[in-house]
Amino acid sequence: MEPSPVLRLERVSKAFGPRWALREVSLSVWPGEILALMGPNGAGKSTLLRVAATLLRPASGAVWVKDRRWPPDGAGVRAEVVLLGHQPWFYPDLTAEENLRFYQRFYGWPEDRWAVRAALERMGLAERAHERVRGFSRGMLQRLALARALLAPTPVLLLDEPFTGLDVEGLERAREAVRELAAGGRAVVLAIHDPSTADLAHRVVVLVGGRLVAEGPPAAFHEKALRDLYRGGVGPPGATPSHRSEGPSVRPSRAPEGSPRAVGRETGRSADAGVLSIPPTRSHTAPPTAHPARAASIGDVSLATREKGRMVSLPSPLRPLLALLWKDLRVEGRGRETLAPLLTLAGLSLFLFGAAFELRPDLARAFVPVFLWMLLLFASSLGVGRMMASEIDRGTWEGLLMVPGDRSLLFWGKAVVHGLLLVFVLVLSLVAAGVFFNLSLWDPVIVALLLLGIAGLGGVTTLLAAMAMATRARELLLPILLFPVAAPLLIAGIQGVRAVLEADPSGWGTWMQIMIAYDLMLFTVAWLVFEELVSA
Repeated sequence: MEPSPVLRLERVSKAFGPRWALREVSLSVWPGEILALMGPNGAGKSTLLRVAATLLRPASGAVWVKDRRWPPDGAGVRAEVVLLGHQPWFYPDLTAEENLRFYQRFYGWPEDRWAVRAALERMGLAERAHERVRGFSRGMLQRLALARALLAPTPVLLLDEPFTGLDVEGLERAREAVRELAAGGRAVVLAIHDPSTADLAHRVVVLVGGRLVAEGPPAAFHEKALRDLYRGGVGPPGATPSHRSEGPSVRPSRAPEGSPRAVGRETGRSADAGVLSIPPTRSHTAPPTAHPARAASIGDVSLATREKGRMVSLPSPLRPLLALLWKDLRVEGRGRETLAPLLTLAGLSLFLFGAAFELRPDLARAFVPVFLWMLLLFASSLGVGRMMASEIDRGTWEGLLMVPGDRSLLFWGKAVVHGLLLVFVLVLSLVAAGVFFNLSLWDPVIVALLLLGIAGLGGVTTLLAAMAMATRARELLLPILLFPVAAPLLIAGIQGVRAVLEADPSGWGTWMQIMIAYDLMLFTVAWLVFEELVSA
């Protein structure tokens, strides 16, 4: 008996506004198969891979990876796939080895320094392992992204233009690595443009206008055949449609040797399932044979856990959360892209405020709490918003969304890091308030109120920044959303600090209860909606 397909798309459609990027695409990929997706620009190749990786939600249809179905089980599907997209998903201030180790921890893959070194060696980057990737060329970043794919113990690899920017040596290393991964039982889906690289695949399928129009052996898709397909969306003369008999398990008839099979919406449907399916025809192209020694090295790197039962188990919530905290703190500690401007803003603001106003003690108790909370609000908007926007600028946000588990972990990790940054601003502000205004704010109750406020500001800014990240005007939209939503927290914080300074215990107790209620409501809402919020 032949194995079941490890990846299946069943009548998947996806639209962006009025434009349909995918139209009822059905496709199956078997273990050990290399499938090449070809088509003109805008045909839907990248969209198909992103839907299969759960980065995009299909408008209709479903994706199956083994026994996991997306939607709704995005977390389960992400545990079984790895995606190499257009962006390499690396952090410039981390070294090559640190970037790979971060993704090992964050995705819940087996942590093994030897495996990281072996993957870097395999892609010719061992000598650059301890260099920050900020100085890497486009080709080196692509090699590093392929090294990350080698580390993934997943049965499905989705590679979008994996050979972009590679030199001759890098291209040969990448091609051989892909062959060996397939020889070890992995299903590999490649989106490519260059027909000369299609010989790597066992089967080629062609997308035109979001529809799957033809499939066949790589030799059939020479430049002239592809031009005809791209212009007309139909197979060349002599091509035959693929058919299926009653029932989803019947294999299609073979196309004439050397010809693609044309696929239309009305052909190749199962009478009972109504599904257009293009299973691989293994007789078209024999799987390439990998060098035994090289194949063993790839198996040691990426398939070490297969003999232990289930290939990937969902990681515990603590592991990716700690990995995210480690990464953010290390990146910020080295680059200081956010903390240094925030501290400068806080120091200069307090200095100018103190120099401009000589406040009497009673006026200081009234005005300083207002200034302090507004400073925290602006620091949250500017600094925290910039940290989230930088994930988009580097293209790393998609890498974080591929976490095999509940995506609300991203909210908790980011909120904690953002809260820690605001704590640094708060400490400087409390010191400056004592220097410039001779006003001590180190009362335990005041500190508790400020920490509750920081928790709320860090959480609400993270949530709103995630909401605004899909828009082009995200850095402008964030403060517009933040100021009214955070207003109840700011009012309670200002009045609570004033009540403490005026020795009104009953007053600050009420305001503290309001802040606690705000934080509890915020984090409950974030836990419930964050997954849907970041799902396109």
